[in-house]
Amino acid sequence: MSEKNITVTVSTFYLFKPLSESFVEDLKTRLEALSEREASLCGLILLGSEGINSTVAGSKEAVTKLKQLVSLELDDKIWFKDSECEFLPFSRFKVKIKSEIVTLGRPDLVPSETVNHHLSPDEWDKALQEEDVVCIDTRNTYETDIGIFKGALDFRIDDFQEFTAKMKDSGIDKDKKILIYCTGGIRCEKAILELQELGYNNVHQLNGGIINYLAEKPNSMWEGECFVFDHRVALDQNLNPSKQYFLCPHCGQPGTKKIECRQCGTEQVVCDTCLELGPEKETCSKNCANHYKLGNKSTRIHKDSFSQRAKKALSASAT
Repeated sequence: MSEKNITVTVSTFYLFKPLSESFVEDLKTRLEALSEREASLCGLILLGSEGINSTVAGSKEAVTKLKQLVSLELDDKIWFKDSECEFLPFSRFKVKIKSEIVTLGRPDLVPSETVNHHLSPDEWDKALQEEDVVCIDTRNTYETDIGIFKGALDFRIDDFQEFTAKMKDSGIDKDKKILIYCTGGIRCEKAILELQELGYNNVHQLNGGIINYLAEKPNSMWEGECFVFDHRVALDQNLNPSKQYFLCPHCGQPGTKKIECRQCGTEQVVCDTCLELGPEKETCSKNCANHYKLGNKSTRIHKDSFSQRAKKALSASAT
């Protein structure tokens, strides 16, 4: 595989299913063993008693092997939402065991495997155009700032655990038809249960989230780009990695401001919020920011970039 033809498969998936502690530990071991055999495999997998939540990436062959393992061990009907990019969007492969595979702060609130008021992208568009409907974005502020559905309500939350309190304070009538959505669907699987518990019984969620919507209906009711939690930063209307946004090295949120590091001269992109904190944020990393703040002498450092390391890993896996 030559560098010019490198294609990375990215797969996002989740499943709510009761799992025993011993099963979770065993699956973690097997997944880590697979990553040792497949050099290109990277990503994050969250495992817990309520199921699995993951985004992984690598060569098509490596990702296929992981999907086969997960399907065999958990369910052969898992919905893998796949896309492609030209670089590895994670720096490593990690499996974590958590009390919740999506953190609402309610480990007791576990979605069943049955469908709970899911709308297809076509049904979603029709519902958005109905009168007296409230569409709510369940995501964080740094996500909504770069993309949102037309007319959606943005609660301006910094953490998903704030969603319930924001909903209680919203004053939205409990008989109102409510539409909720998130990136891949998993947050809404919990949020809809929370809303139903609060007495909102006419709530509907976008099946497969924004990612599935854009796969079927690009350039429709979605405005902007969709933030993702990896080095792609965001996906455009065609599910391609963003060419506009980059991860700020200081806070990890989307940034667009190009700078030359005051410490080492490396070109970097940072966010507006960090730039307002002072000249030490006009740097390419937390390390350079610290050296600049301490007044250490500037040095020009040659760095093996993340994209270069990614290409090396992919090339190795293809040989």
